[in-house]
Amino acid sequence: MTLTEPRTSGTPLSRTFAVIAAVGPARLSLIVVGVIALFMAVWPSLFSPYSPSAIDASSILLSPSFAHPLGTDEAGADVWARLVYSTQLELVIAAGSVLVALVIGLPTGLIAGNAGRFVDGAFTSVASATLAFPLVLFAILMVASFGTTSLSLTVIIGFLFFPRVFLLMRAQTRSLKEREFVTALRVGGVRPTQILGLHVLPNSAGPLLTLIPTLMAEAILIEAGLSYLGLGVDLPASTWGTILEASKNYYVTSPWYAISAGLVITFVAAVLMFAGELIAESANPMRRRRRS
Repeated sequence: MTLTEPRTSGTPLSRTFAVIAAVGPARLSLIVVGVIALFMAVWPSLFSPYSPSAIDASSILLSPSFAHPLGTDEAGADVWARLVYSTQLELVIAAGSVLVALVIGLPTGLIAGNAGRFVDGAFTSVASATLAFPLVLFAILMVASFGTTSLSLTVIIGFLFFPRVFLLMRAQTRSLKEREFVTALRVGGVRPTQILGLHVLPNSAGPLLTLIPTLMAEAILIEAGLSYLGLGVDLPASTWGTILEASKNYYVTSPWYAISAGLVITFVAAVLMFAGELIAESANPMRRRRRS
């Protein structure tokens, strides 16, 4: 009888550790946080038994407890429930504003990077003028003019972001169009629109994916700032920023109320910024080599 050592490399536990080692603990943590946030946005009732709009005169501004982990607000509603149910609208505004920026910035950046001096100069002037204007002040003026609905906030923040997408796409296009494979495609008779859409745009995915989480984080912070100034979405809609704005009158008597909303905004923005850094590191082999 021949004795052989047991093979442990093929067990489910060993494969799980192998996947974690390959993905990395930081990336795995981000994936877990992202999945939890997505579940909160789609199925908020799984995370809190309370209604975010409940009014209970006997539970106004309660301290954190087992029943209410983050306490209650000025109407007696559970603060944790309000934060959880606000995740959906917060995600819609953050992702929607980035989508608006991509819809405007991608085609204009491709056109400007491949066009002549006149068209390039016209597009670049508009983008530069938008960037030169103070971002928060511009957002305040736009929101005051077009209203404080979630749609108007999304479009306004997206318009503020489009110059950065445009400038990135323009730089990528101008760089890639001088590469050998693009020259070969051009000589081979491939139409410019096909070159831009099927070859230049996919090769610009790395920098774009790095920019998207950063813009989402900034959208959350801008929305919170506007809400704090009283320019957030109108009731009964609620975001983390409007919760923070509502808590400003209770800093002394109920500090946990404001701290809870502020920590959520800070944590999510920091996680998105960190996600952008990890994507940049993954997309750039030189950065991986320096980190190692």
